[in-house]
Amino acid sequence: MKINNKKAYLSSLITRILLVIIFLLFILILNKYNHSFTLKLKNEIFNKSFNFIKINKVSQKLLGKDVFYYQNNNDATLVLSNSLSLNGKDKYYDAEKLKVSDNLPIGSISSGVVVFTGYKDLYNNTVIIQGLDGYNIWYGNLKDININNYDYVEEHNLLGAADGNYIYLLIEKDNKFYTYDEYIQSKN
Repeated sequence: MKINNKKAYLSSLITRILLVIIFLLFILILNKYNHSFTLKLKNEIFNKSFNFIKINKVSQKLLGKDVFYYQNNNDATLVLSNSLSLNGKDKYYDAEKLKVSDNLPIGSISSGVVVFTGYKDLYNNTVIIQGLDGYNIWYGNLKDININNYDYVEEHNLLGAADGNYIYLLIEKDNKFYTYDEYIQSKN
């Protein structure tokens, strides 16, 4: 029984690899002989941003499993959740400045793909997650960030820790900005 499962798995894996190779060869041939295709391809890659959530959904349908998923198995107290309790919050540009304890572990408030980790003016070290619900959520003023670009995070997965006694939280969808409370209300 186990031998048949291994053969089926290897057969499936080889089929997938061959399909990827055929697809890549097709793209390379089109790229070499069709100038308009080359221009379209360059425009799509260099001038547009990818929506990795859509890619993930397509991959789930095609492969029957998730491709970009990342699971953090660290046990930590997660601060951002539906029962968020804060020491206070203030408006900060398009975001909110949330007062928390220094070094407090910060968890994601939604599932999605990490589309940015790094330094942002006004927000310091920042993680941006493109949520499955269509919201882009920025977590600013973090340290000890333990995720990378294109990682998949589940709601409540650990992102990093507060660098000081506050974090910035910016929530955006369709060029409209939301407060944390408005975002939580939209989920209920």
